[in-house]
Amino acid sequence: MKYLDTIEQADGMLQKTLGFLKQHRLPANPINYGVVYEYMAESNKDISKTLDRDLKAGKTIDSFLMESLYKDFILQQDAKQEAIVDDVHNVVSTTQKHATKAHKDTSNYISILDEGMSMLDREDTTLSKQVIDRLIKISSSMKNSQTVLLKALRQAQAKTAELQQQIDEYEESKQIDQLTGLFNRSVLNQTVDMWVSNDVQNIAAIAINLDHFKQFNDNYGVTIGNVILSKVAQKVKSYVADSGLPVRTGGEEFLIMIPEADVHTAGEIAEKVRQGVEKLQFVNAKNRQRLPKVTVSLGVTSYNPKIGIEGTLQKATSAMRMAKATGRNRVFTDS
Repeated sequence: MKYLDTIEQADGMLQKTLGFLKQHRLPANPINYGVVYEYMAESNKDISKTLDRDLKAGKTIDSFLMESLYKDFILQQDAKQEAIVDDVHNVVSTTQKHATKAHKDTSNYISILDEGMSMLDREDTTLSKQVIDRLIKISSSMKNSQTVLLKALRQAQAKTAELQQQIDEYEESKQIDQLTGLFNRSVLNQTVDMWVSNDVQNIAAIAINLDHFKQFNDNYGVTIGNVILSKVAQKVKSYVADSGLPVRTGGEEFLIMIPEADVHTAGEIAEKVRQGVEKLQFVNAKNRQRLPKVTVSLGVTSYNPKIGIEGTLQKATSAMRMAKATGRNRVFTDS
């Protein structure tokens, strides 16, 4: 982030940023402050677009969202990314060095070969023998040079394959929420777009939210809360691991997108998720105290191409809020 604000401008932005953080009950830590400052300064189009969309949709603006925006749109490179770039540079540099030497040796060999061939045309056998001996010697040297190049190319090929695997793993890691193991929002649009382009019919959406989770965090701490969140996410994932797309969309909010499923089928899956989460039992590892039962409220709807993924997500979220409003720990279907 590069800021060229005057003192007066920076002070104004400070007040706006702190006001936004206070309004949404966000701690003024460096990540939250940095993201909101970018938003208030309108200096990052991606952050502005995402926050404007979520504010319009009435989504909770929490630290999870702030961290996601920071990673996606502010943090340019991490250590692993830099290491991969360095490795690629080393492979290219080493290969180029060997290739340059091989090119030079080849040019030299061709020049000597041309010269030697022209000298062999003479009837001087002694000179011809000297030329042949020289050609044999330079050919042996050329063979050694090519052998070194071939070895370097094989090493480069192996390293390139290793780097490709690291890049694939890195790209995959950017799509996975590290706490829960579910996909993040970046995967949602591209997956649904792929389904639609492949004429997948009846895409269902299930919005999921843990009940009273803020109170749970307040009572038992964020560390235990994160463990609970992770376990619930894995339970959610277990019901759609092979057929659907489980996404973490917010702090304690999940979304399941299921292709080739109508709202009735999705409602049945949602009920299984609800019952599965309700049956989970948690114990505090420090004092062996049994923790309160954790429940979820779920909202079910179907994907509508006319309103797109954002509109569908809003409908699913509204259905989930109806489930909360009518008692929590239940499924509400918006058909």
